[in-house]
Amino acid sequence: MQAQQVMPLINEDEYLEMEQQAKFRHEYVDGYIYAMTGGSRAHNKISGNLYAALHQQIKGSPCDVYMNDVKLKIAHKHSYYYPDLMLGCSRDETDAYFLTQPCLVIEVLSPSTARTDRREKLIAYQSIASLREYFLVSQRKYQVERYHRADEAGLWHLTVYEKGDQVQFSCIDYQLGMDEIYAGILDG
Repeated sequence: MQAQQVMPLINEDEYLEMEQQAKFRHEYVDGYIYAMTGGSRAHNKISGNLYAALHQQIKGSPCDVYMNDVKLKIAHKHSYYYPDLMLGCSRDETDAYFLTQPCLVIEVLSPSTARTDRREKLIAYQSIASLREYFLVSQRKYQVERYHRADEAGLWHLTVYEKGDQVQFSCIDYQLGMDEIYAGILDG
């Protein structure tokens, strides 16, 4: 999704109350709220392809996959984001509207959000102890960037996937072909 307009400083309780009534979604970063705009058809198809594949893979497991409308709360950063997709496997999650312990997060890149996804969100998401993987998915070409926690020391590594590759989702021990991610978008 695309962040657009910055609104006045508010506290978390005001944000959560406002968000329950809002017609449009907003992300919250340390007192500032950012209105979210709609994504492109390609953005929606890529998100849908990923959701369908991950949802099918986790059937019967303790994991759940969420698309677009469930917030990710990063308490120590006083932030709430709406990832395009996230997967959580913790049964300690009790809030109906947000997760705090996802094992993977996926953002489909848009021209207006790519910088935020690569910088602010990368840093914020990597601070989540439960997070093992953060994916950035291009809409314009066969490219998926996978940031993954590689060892107990918490070091992160980057793997870039291109056309013909199998994308590794170690959080759920799964591989998905790039052609499946981009089915109906970049055919040919």
